[in-house]
Amino acid sequence: MAFNLLINSFFISQNNPDCFLFEVSQLKLKNSNKGPIKAIPEELNCFKPFKKQLNELLNIRRNQFYYVDSILREKKLPNSFGFLPLVLSGYNSSHTSDLYSKGIWALSYITALKKELQINSHIDQRMNNRLATYAAVQQLKFLMENYKSENWTLLAFITSPSYVSNIFKESKSKKWEVAKEFIDRKYLQNIQLINWLNQLDLKAFTNNNKTLNKNYQKFSLSENILFDAIAQFKIIDFNQINNQNPFLTGQMIPKNQSIVLKKELGNFILQNQSKIIAFQDSMINNLFLMEESANKPLIHIIEFGDVLGQIAIDYDVSVSQIMKWNNLSSTMIYQGQKLKLFSNQIDTNFKIHLYTVSKEKYFWEVASNRAETSVKTICKYNIYQELKQNQQLKITNK
Repeated sequence: MAFNLLINSFFISQNNPDCFLFEVSQLKLKNSNKGPIKAIPEELNCFKPFKKQLNELLNIRRNQFYYVDSILREKKLPNSFGFLPLVLSGYNSSHTSDLYSKGIWALSYITALKKELQINSHIDQRMNNRLATYAAVQQLKFLMENYKSENWTLLAFITSPSYVSNIFKESKSKKWEVAKEFIDRKYLQNIQLINWLNQLDLKAFTNNNKTLNKNYQKFSLSENILFDAIAQFKIIDFNQINNQNPFLTGQMIPKNQSIVLKKELGNFILQNQSKIIAFQDSMINNLFLMEESANKPLIHIIEFGDVLGQIAIDYDVSVSQIMKWNNLSSTMIYQGQKLKLFSNQIDTNFKIHLYTVSKEKYFWEVASNRAETSVKTICKYNIYQELKQNQQLKITNK
């Protein structure tokens, strides 16, 4: 049986003293007066200070989550279940509960895996709103078949079947009106809110099926692509991609995963996908990494009769390079003097120095802050890896 983890109701009540099941103060709401709620009944007195927030959450439901009701109808489930994301997360895709349930449906790790959602270092599909909705509806279908009651199903989803079983034992009844006095007040209030919202006349407040911002579009890639690889060809703020797609937990766009990107960026990646992947393969396998010996100078000891011009010819470098490598102000040299000579493959317009990593975790973050540095040049002098604070990188400077 697909059970959620048992939720300690007292722990949640103590750490979230208001009546919502999430931290309402963390939501960035417009707090609009526009909406179907004109007054809140006395039995929902706890929610009265939040009338504006509730109206705005209903606006979000209408404009962004209109598809939830149609999925519920398809599975022949009650409309009231469609208000669960409102009370569980405030429609916050990045929501994380005290017990690490995630997404708008606050799905537990176990439930998500049993509903075949992917959770790994790169992706957490509990925060993919549509996929999480399908998983949540499956769980609701299972619970409804088990309890054959809207209220008990709502309570089991919000808490867990184990919590409901404990209520049955304590109350010695499965009748809602008899057993509800044993239910934690916070849960009871939220179920009452759901039932009240479900009775509101929302016909004049129907969805307008808003589409994505015209500058954005959904894309799907045929291969996994790292942000670092894209950054070699196009520097952007990749944090924006994560903001648009909160289910992405790492720095990779997984293959065959529908994601929202700016049209210009998505089309650029598709058009250059093979080139980006080829670079990525070389980067991951450290094929750009120059041998340490290539970074060490060859020491030439001046003998009687040596001149810079001939030394330059012998080593296939220029006089100006030798002077720069050895900080010479003129071409005069003396017997026994040691000259540092580097491979001509090294771009002498650059000087290697050590860069101490601060908050950066990825090569693209370092490159985006330094106009003279690219991901490839970082890869030339450093093994490709996720960065750690205070780690030192070899970086080139003009």
